[in-house]
Amino acid sequence: MSMGRFTIVGLCCALLGGCVQDPSSLAPNVSTPSAKGVYILNEGNFGRGNSTLSYYDLESFKVEKDVFFSVNNKALGDVGNSMLLHGGFGYIVVNNSHKIEIIELATHRNVGTINVGAGKSPRQMALLNDTTALVTALYDASVLKVDLKNRTVLQRIPVGANPEGIAIAAGKAFVANSGLGRGQTVSIINLASFSVARTLVVGDNPVGVQVTPSGFVYIVCVGFYNDPGNPNDDTPARIAVINPTNDALVDSVVLGGHGYEIAVSAEGKGYVPTTLGVVTIDTRIHRVTGIFKQGEFYSIGIEEASGDIYLADAKNYIQPGTVFVYASATGGLRTQFDVGLIPGTIVFKR
Repeated sequence: MSMGRFTIVGLCCALLGGCVQDPSSLAPNVSTPSAKGVYILNEGNFGRGNSTLSYYDLESFKVEKDVFFSVNNKALGDVGNSMLLHGGFGYIVVNNSHKIEIIELATHRNVGTINVGAGKSPRQMALLNDTTALVTALYDASVLKVDLKNRTVLQRIPVGANPEGIAIAAGKAFVANSGLGRGQTVSIINLASFSVARTLVVGDNPVGVQVTPSGFVYIVCVGFYNDPGNPNDDTPARIAVINPTNDALVDSVVLGGHGYEIAVSAEGKGYVPTTLGVVTIDTRIHRVTGIFKQGEFYSIGIEEASGDIYLADAKNYIQPGTVFVYASATGGLRTQFDVGLIPGTIVFKR
């Protein structure tokens, strides 16, 4: 099981300086990336510093399994947890190295590092504007306001225990407080004052946060793992639905099993990888509609132009993972390719 997503990480700090390279220094065996592609951030093993970034080029259909190292001649760090793309740059959150690495998407050059501080354990990012983002800090019970241009932490906003997922809607940030598997709340940050305006009880072990096309905030609650020897006493995964205009909890959709994240298409169809399969949800009416694929997948992404569903299999967490690409309409397999160790995040460059 992945240390990046499911278990406690220790207090260690890898304070690494920024790195800027001349374009001529790109490794000769690394192709220039096209304008469209897919990034797969592979967590690696906790404490091993073997996180990698794979890139699937949507023009050449070639895969580079460790493009960060190939271009920059250095390791990415310890547990790559999430990635955000904006303004021609990729921001890679490296959890147990307590940093955010920045790459230029046109070349994959490493152009800087944001060190968030020892013990912060950054998890997820949400963009406020072109120069500012919010980052959840798992072991600091806080959200960090970060200056992307100057690469500094501007402010610490206290929230609930062990925050993970975050998303912005209606002038607020919605933060899932996992409590390392025992939390039940979402902190709602007023972005005018940068303080918590309200805390909602939403369900057992909230982790993922997503805003749907119709404007609702979906909180993926994993459910509690109770007695390890008795799976029947677990609580099931569910989606808590929040109306961000009045912060009301308007629905709670039971999924069954355990699920950690959701991807939502432009048409409002949601896909949640769970231990029972990939559950589909109509986010316009907040109802489960079926199972897209049987099997247990570790992460998911939706490519907007084609509608294709990307599902990553982490296998046994000690061998490289595989990404499967399915047609959303038919469920047919389009292609598959191998990536790095524990593929936990899939994002698209368009």
